[in-house]
Amino acid sequence: MIEEIILAFVQAATEFLPVSSSGHLAILSNLFSEPNLFFITMLHIASLTAVLIFTRKEIFSLLKFDKEARKLLKYLIIATIPATFFGYFFNNFIESIFSSFLYIGIAFLFTGLVLYLTKNLKEYSKLNLKNSFVIGLFQVLALFPGMSRSGMTISGGIFMGLNKERAAKFSFLLLIPLAIGAFILEFKDAYFSIDLVIAFFVTLFFSLLFLNLLIKIIIKEKFWMFSIYCFIIGLISLYLHFFV
Repeated sequence: MIEEIILAFVQAATEFLPVSSSGHLAILSNLFSEPNLFFITMLHIASLTAVLIFTRKEIFSLLKFDKEARKLLKYLIIATIPATFFGYFFNNFIESIFSSFLYIGIAFLFTGLVLYLTKNLKEYSKLNLKNSFVIGLFQVLALFPGMSRSGMTISGGIFMGLNKERAAKFSFLLLIPLAIGAFILEFKDAYFSIDLVIAFFVTLFFSLLFLNLLIKIIIKEKFWMFSIYCFIIGLISLYLHFFV
C-alpha cells in the first residue's frame, strides 16, 4: 500500500508540473517491480478528474456551444489528432520503453532542454488552427515516458507565441481526450482493489493543489526553471541504466 501511495503522490505532483509523471512513475515502478500500466492509467484518470474540476468554467463555456466554444473545441480536436494516431499505432513500442532507464533518461534531458528554451519568450500570437496543430505535435512527444505532457504542450504554445497562462489552460484541456484514450487502450487489463481506490483519491486531492501551484509559477515567469530538475532526473536515470 505504501508503494501505491507514493506513486499516487508522484503522479499528482508531476502530471501538471512539467517534469513528466509517466517518467517518474516508470522509474519508481521499475524500482518497486514491473510497471503496472493499468494502475498508472487510473492515476492519470484521477488527474483528469482534477482537470475537470479546475477547468470547470472553460468546460461549461464549451457546453454553451456558441461561436467561441465551437472555435475552442475545433482547436482541441486538431491538437488531439496527432497523439491519437501515434498512440494507437505505436502503443506497444511506447509500453516497451517504460522499462528502459536509458530511454527515460534521454527523454528527461530533452524535456529539460525544451523547458529551458521557453525562457524569456514573449506573447505575440493568439490560439489558431496552426498553433493548435503544432501543440498537438508536441503532445506526441509526451506519449514517451520522461517527456512531460504539460511541459511539451505548454512549451509548444509558448514557442508559438501564446500567452503562458492561456497555453497552460489549453494544455490542461488537452489531457481530457488523451487520458480517456489511454484508459480505453489499457481497459483490457482492468481490475479493482481498495489500494487502487485510495491511490485514485490521493492523486485527485494533490493534483488540484499542484494545478494551482503551476498557474502561479507560470504567472511569475518561472516555468523554465523546471528544466534544472529534469536535467538532474535525466542524469540519475542514465546512472541507473549504466551503473545499477
